[in-house]
Order: sequence, then C-alpha cells, then structure tokens
Amino acid sequence: MPKNNDGHYIVSIDIGSSKIVVLLANEKDGRLEVFGQARGKSAGVHKGEIVDIEAVANAIKAVGEKACLSCNTKFDGAVTNISDSDIRVFNVNPHKHVESGKVKEGDVKSIIKTAEAGKAGKAGRLISSVTHHYVLNKDEHSSGVVVQYPIGERAETLGVNMHIVVASEQKAKNIERGLERNDKKALNLVPSSMASSEPYLTQEQKDDGVCLVDIGSGVMDLSVFKGGGICYSAVIPEGSDRVTNDIANAFKTSFEEAERLKIYKGRAQAKTLIGDKLIPFKQENDDRQYYLSHRSLVEVIEESYLELFALIKSKLEDEKIYRSLNSGFVLVGGGVKIKGCADLMLSCFTRRTKIGCVNTDLIVLPPAHENLSSLEYACALGLLLFNDDERGLEEQQSINKTSIMSKIKEMGRKF
Repeated sequence: MPKNNDGHYIVSIDIGSSKIVVLLANEKDGRLEVFGQARGKSAGVHKGEIVDIEAVANAIKAVGEKACLSCNTKFDGAVTNISDSDIRVFNVNPHKHVESGKVKEGDVKSIIKTAEAGKAGKAGRLISSVTHHYVLNKDEHSSGVVVQYPIGERAETLGVNMHIVVASEQKAKNIERGLERNDKKALNLVPSSMASSEPYLTQEQKDDGVCLVDIGSGVMDLSVFKGGGICYSAVIPEGSDRVTNDIANAFKTSFEEAERLKIYKGRAQAKTLIGDKLIPFKQENDDRQYYLSHRSLVEVIEESYLELFALIKSKLEDEKIYRSLNSGFVLVGGGVKIKGCADLMLSCFTRRTKIGCVNTDLIVLPPAHENLSSLEYACALGLLLFNDDERGLEEQQSINKTSIMSKIKEMGRKF
C-alpha cells in the first residue's frame, strides 16, 4: 500500500475538470478507513488535463488545507490521478529462458524489464504496469502453467502477462508541478479509469468481463477487465458538461442555468415522464422569466447521453472487446447520478448495467464521511486502494507476508 512519509496513512488527490478531492485514510481491522476529507472547485483543468499549472496549484492548496483542518493532520505526498486522452495501453506477454532451471528474482525482474522496454518512447512516461500472472514452461506444445509467485519454481522458460499504460510526459510533469508548488510530492500517478474501478468491481465481474465507466464533467474514463485482470484503459474527452452545453444551446441559457436545470429537473429518459409541465428558467443576459416544457428538456438530455454512450460503444467495438463483457457495465462518477442513466444505457447496449456501489469490505466510511459513497468520489477512493507494485517478487512460501493492500484486496474478493 502506498504510504505517506510517516508510514501510517495514505493521501489521495483527485484532480478533475470541475472538482478536486483530497482524502486521508489509514488501515483499520483489515480495511481502509477515511479519517479526513475535503472537496472544492477545480481550476486550470480542461477535459481532465492541466492547462494552467498556477491555477490548479492554488486550487489544490485550498482543498488540501481544508482536508488537513478536517482531521488535524498534515501530509507531504499523495497518490494522484491522471486523465490523458492520448493514453496508450499495451497488453504484453514476453518469454525468456531460465538459465539455472529454477526461477530467481533476477529472472522475474528481467522479464518485467523486457515487457516494459521501449513502450514509453521519447515523449511518454510509463505510469502503470500491472502484472496479471506468470507462465512457466510455455512452448509450442504446451500453454504452460500459470502462477502468481514464480520465484523458486523449477522451469525452463518464464513468461509474464502484463498491462502497461503510457501517458504524456508533459502532462505527467504538469501534475507533479501542481503538487510541488504546494511542497507536495506525487507518490504515484494512476490512470483515473484504473483508480475508479478499485472500490466498485468484484473479482467475479473481473473474471467474467466488465467495463467500469466513470463519467465526469469533462471526460469519461473506461477500464475493461477480462479473465480476472485489466485488459484495456481509455479516456474519452467528453463528459456530462456536454449534456449541460446541449441544454444551454437548446434553450439559449447560460451554462450555470443549464446545469441547474439538469440537476434539479433532469432525467435520462423521456418515456419515464408522466404528463408534462412548464418549468421556469432564465435565458442568458435576460432577467425576464421564461418557461420550457419538462418533456423537451428531458428529450435534450436523453439525446446527449445517447451520444455519450455511442462514443463508449464505438471505442469498445474498435478494440473488439464489446462482445466479451459478460458482466456488462458498472457506472460511477457525477455524470451518472441523473435519474434513469443506467436504464438508458441498458436500452442502448443491451448489456447488464448497474450503478456502482462502494465495496465496504475494502473501505469503511465513518458517519462523518458517509457522503463519500456518492458516485463522484469513485476516483478519489480508488486512488487510496490502487497498488501496482505486487509483481510476484515474493517466493510462494512468503505469501502470508504480503502487504496490507494485498490482504485488503484479498478480503474484497469475497464481496
């Protein structure tokens, strides 16, 4: 489990297009317990990417100070998310000969280095490499034996199955600089899509094939799991702000007024309305009161969400993984809070679709922090749990000495 310098707690900073969330948590009875939190407006971020380092640094400072005051605790480092629309993903499975006939730590490190080699390129940074499993003695006659801890095993060949994520070096540096201006260090940069999946997916869903969709204000993050591990990650530079803009354009109103209409009167499907009514609103730069049809508002919202869903479906079909999602979709993020969102997606995709629910076997939310179960906190909570350092570098006999995070996740498999 990634830890702060004092080794007792972990901090996450979710930098979004519309909000910044800071959480502090520690381990208690085999689960993570959040003991400090704050949320505030974001600045200097467009569609998930930092465009003004000074502005985002000031926003992080304001929220960070508020979080520290909430629990009388300071921190100097945090796990932070990255949303890069140009993110690149690789699923690799190199093999090597085991010279001694018995797998050693050097063999494991060597095969991992081979898997990662050359993926980042000159302008990229390798930000995540998740080891799914190792394969012993695979050849043209045998598919080999799958193991999680290869060290000490007798084998002629060793292979590894890994999911590697590469982001823009410049975009990664922008995040780090935003924290550095607050005398904070980015302990790890985690793709938003991968972070959001941590508190919401069961092992059974990951085994069967599932897509986690996090709809934020500026971007949609996707994570696809098959055969127990992650196989695809993506960032789509469109989010719920698109719905708000469509409302504003349709009724000639401001973005703020359109957002109010979406939150308080919106729903995803027009067919769920019983009858119709007039809703008062104000057009942009006009103090007079106007009225619009509730049904017409919902029709605009429905069309916008269908366009967002079409982008998701197209992305998955291009990767030829749409048909393998036997467990369908799990939705999180502030953009899916609108009434009927999951039902609309189900009608569009004809795949099992559900709104995410926090796995309380992994994270405990005390009464003072119950609001963190709300869907827009998915990424911030997931950052607390994310750990891609478990690479099977322990011997089989030492499994009982794995990290706290390993034990927490193992408990979660029963969820």
